[in-house]
Amino acid sequence: MAKRGSVVLWVSMVVSGLMASSVAVQAAPPQVTAGQMYYKQYCATCHGVDARGDGPTAKALKEKVPDLTTLAKRNDGKFPYILVLDIIDGQQPIPSHGSAEMPTWGETFQSDVGNDPLSQAAVRGRLMLLTDYIRSIQVK
Repeated sequence: MAKRGSVVLWVSMVVSGLMASSVAVQAAPPQVTAGQMYYKQYCATCHGVDARGDGPTAKALKEKVPDLTTLAKRNDGKFPYILVLDIIDGQQPIPSHGSAEMPTWGETFQSDVGNDPLSQAAVRGRLMLLTDYIRSIQVK
């Protein structure tokens, strides 16, 4: 009888853990998940998987790669969404973006899809997904 009670307790703990983990997975909005995918593909090489500026190519660059998890902290606790979006797009020039060291992703994405209005909207959407992900990883 004691074994059965232990098994029931163990099964209930496993089920509770699975339910909790499924809730955690569902808690991330789809745009954050998609943005994370783009981040890993396009940004992690320099900014690092954890976005702290320590990617595998960061040491080879002339400019120090910034920690993207502290953007809100460095901006009086407010995430500068439009500024980040414009930097990723290339609309807000900074020395390391738009040079050989950091491509302007707006131009890169645009060259992948074309220049018609629908394609331009898709590019802006991809840039917003990246920005949404970066906003989601801000440290308090």
